[in-house]
Amino acid sequence: MTTHSLTRRRLLATPLLLPLLAAGGEAGPAARLGPTSEAGWLLFDPADGRVLDARLADRPFAPASVAKLPTVVAALALLGPGHRFTTGLHGTGDVAEGTLRGDLILKGGGDPSLVGEDVAAMLDGLAAKGVRRVAGRFLYDALALPELPEIDSGQPRTAGYNTGLGALSLNFNRVQLAWQRLPGGAVEAGVWSVSDIGRHPVDGIGVEVVPAADAMVAPLPDRGGERWQLAPRPGAPARVWLPVARPGAMAAAVVHAMAAERGIALPRPVAGRLPPDARLLVMHESPPLAELAARVLKHSNNLSAELIGLAAARTLDANVSTLEGSAALLAGWIRTQRPDVDWTGFRLLNHSGLTSGSRMTTRQTAAILTLGGDLLAALLPGDDEGGPLPGVRAKSGTLGYAKGLAGWLRTASGRSLGFVYYAGDERARAALDAAMDRRVADMPPEARAWLARARGLQSELLAAWRGSPAP
Repeated sequence: MTTHSLTRRRLLATPLLLPLLAAGGEAGPAARLGPTSEAGWLLFDPADGRVLDARLADRPFAPASVAKLPTVVAALALLGPGHRFTTGLHGTGDVAEGTLRGDLILKGGGDPSLVGEDVAAMLDGLAAKGVRRVAGRFLYDALALPELPEIDSGQPRTAGYNTGLGALSLNFNRVQLAWQRLPGGAVEAGVWSVSDIGRHPVDGIGVEVVPAADAMVAPLPDRGGERWQLAPRPGAPARVWLPVARPGAMAAAVVHAMAAERGIALPRPVAGRLPPDARLLVMHESPPLAELAARVLKHSNNLSAELIGLAAARTLDANVSTLEGSAALLAGWIRTQRPDVDWTGFRLLNHSGLTSGSRMTTRQTAAILTLGGDLLAALLPGDDEGGPLPGVRAKSGTLGYAKGLAGWLRTASGRSLGFVYYAGDERARAALDAAMDRRVADMPPEARAWLARARGLQSELLAAWRGSPAP
């Protein structure tokens, strides 16, 4: 795929969307979404950079998860497609008669994909080295990256997609709060880390059961650890997914529980630093970055995108410690790769798009697609939001009052074209942000109805672009 300039001079008038625009003139598509909504798009030929169809191509929109595209493009270039994240178990002292006569240190390296199966394999490796007991301390070192309690402070606190992040993350930093009502009416509740090999209790995350409250599940004030209030309601599900604000402590607690299952006695975990004299006992490597990137583009996991973006940004500045600063570094790097593009209004506040504050135009997004080249095109999923779209490989994005889709399509005549579509309602989104109750993760029904209309317009555009004869 050849990279070409998508400048204003190349914008050509085409008849592709005349049926869509006929009712209501140029404002027709946006008016169908709502009185304060806008929609913009760009269809281009990657072979020569020609713009074949466009509307509001230089208006910034909130990209939602389409913002994962610049994250992936920059990370693949800065870290390399074969980059792997590591997690290690290190020890001080010798192993004698089943006892490590020193400390065991769990060292995190920012792996966004670490799950229970990986921990089990590491502990099996530790047992293979003869370790059944640790005489010293069990330390966990999550100092390779800053540990942040959530991705975006403007999102619901109970949302499982708005997790904390750090160098030591496990099972995507979500836990399951589950409860049951016992004979006599008492409620038994617990917090579990869940993976394909089972669930494990998480010490350090407490639950306070109350008879009634405004919200069924709500965070409690911090008193040295994560705590949740639970007000069980008749007929409600007996489990809910919650984000983890202290991922390093959670991961170490799960390792402690899984070690006990395997007959390895560890002391209670304590935060610490890997000593310089410690030796590596067991190492786990993540899949290569290209594979992780494909998962991010398909499943749109926010934690994975943030950790990958943060690792990439740290190749530019090893001291960056916030998501906003990290995203700004990658945005700056992208600008330097395509100086021919007008980057006015381009703003990334994090790496996942989980924010209403990031902005990208369709023309800027098209430039990022071409910058990613054939590798990015191959990694994009061949479906949109769980439903097959024949001939389309694209990344979708969805927030309340923000919708996007960007990628590649194949026309009925077999031609490969690039496209970007954004729709948004900034006034409605601002009102949603102002009224948000951070205890409630559900999207309001009016926002869901708006998204349905935005998806409808998106489908009409794709049908027109794919079915039209080549200009």
